[in-house]
Amino acid sequence: MVHSKYQQIIQHLKAAIESGELATGSKIPSIRRLSQEFHCSKDTAQRALLELRYQQYLYTKPKSGYYVLEQEQEHKDLDIHLKNDRSPAYEDFRLCVNETLIGRENYLFNYYPQQEGLLDLRHSVKNLLAEQSIYARFENIVLTSGTQQALYILSQIDFPNQKNQILVEQPTYHRMNRLLSSQQLAYRTIHRSVHGMDMKELESIFKTGRIKFFYTIPRFHYPLGHSYSRQEKLEILRLAQIYDVYIVEDDYLGDLDGKDELTFHYLDDQDLVIYIKSFSTSLFPALRITALLLPTALCPAFLRYKSLMDYDSNLIMQKALSLYIDNGMFEKNRYYLLKQKQEKENLMLSILQTSKVSLSAYLLPDALLLQLDDSINLPALKHSGLELDFFEAAYLTDCPYQYVAIKEKNLKTTLEALAHYQKADKKSSD
Repeated sequence: MVHSKYQQIIQHLKAAIESGELATGSKIPSIRRLSQEFHCSKDTAQRALLELRYQQYLYTKPKSGYYVLEQEQEHKDLDIHLKNDRSPAYEDFRLCVNETLIGRENYLFNYYPQQEGLLDLRHSVKNLLAEQSIYARFENIVLTSGTQQALYILSQIDFPNQKNQILVEQPTYHRMNRLLSSQQLAYRTIHRSVHGMDMKELESIFKTGRIKFFYTIPRFHYPLGHSYSRQEKLEILRLAQIYDVYIVEDDYLGDLDGKDELTFHYLDDQDLVIYIKSFSTSLFPALRITALLLPTALCPAFLRYKSLMDYDSNLIMQKALSLYIDNGMFEKNRYYLLKQKQEKENLMLSILQTSKVSLSAYLLPDALLLQLDDSINLPALKHSGLELDFFEAAYLTDCPYQYVAIKEKNLKTTLEALAHYQKADKKSSD
């Protein structure tokens, strides 16, 4: 089997480290020297070194280079650094940005007239989504400058069903709530809990004949963490088809689903689902690129409105993201995030098991959700100074203070404090 230059460098250095030829603390040959030795570009050599750093064979010293990391018992400071940062994604993406700038001056000095987005990135997105069983026609893929722009355009354009109300779950994504309030749009709400929603209530709302689209977060719902079952998705789709309602499927944390559950978009056979995929949550917030899979009937109106907002989105970032996906870096980062998520969940479960708090608890990707009850002195808890999230902005009306989330990093100390509040409140009520 013939290996690429990238793979040859990785295998050569790994073999040298594992055999002891390159001892712990040894400096790795420079990028220039590796590129000369393996007859490849400097970018290829650097990418190989970054991969070995990601696999914890190497570490870096500022302005010095790469060194062999101890394999049996890593140095404590280096271990903390490697576990706590997001440098693998950052370094990989930086390489893609650098490669984008080389010989592609047209991205800097020319406009790109296609409102759908960069052709290369749309192809990359199509292939990436297909690997997750999310299939789309190429002409239905549109790129926007973040999810907020996508939701704004959808809220403004006319839909083929000629309806005017937007249905949103409560609680839901705070920016969706803000969009409805600030634009004074017509909307309806439906209650969603950690156990889902009432399908009879959903049908009753759909029956009114005024729902333009239903905005929902099927997987890892914000802020409750709930995910719909296959049966629930099929029932929601059935009702949408009967009452001519579009579904806006915001799959912002879909990359954290290790089971790769089927989406509304996959199950839809009536072209009623608008699928939204954000890349910011998987990489970094500053990457304002979102992909939409639009029903054919919506494409012309969506693109006309988008052309009024921006002539084209950031082409450098679009091309860099295309390279990042095509080179397998996105999938590598996804596996890293899945592993990190599992480690956090295991840690949170172990802390919860030793806690004295007697409240219903649910795991979120990076936090623990508690369902509050009468045993908690809520007014005192709200003014306790603890780092708690009651999700006030996730409700269009008054927050019911039914749930509270605690970040994983503060979990142990905050649970101890909550147990004190719960115990004190029980004593005062006895």
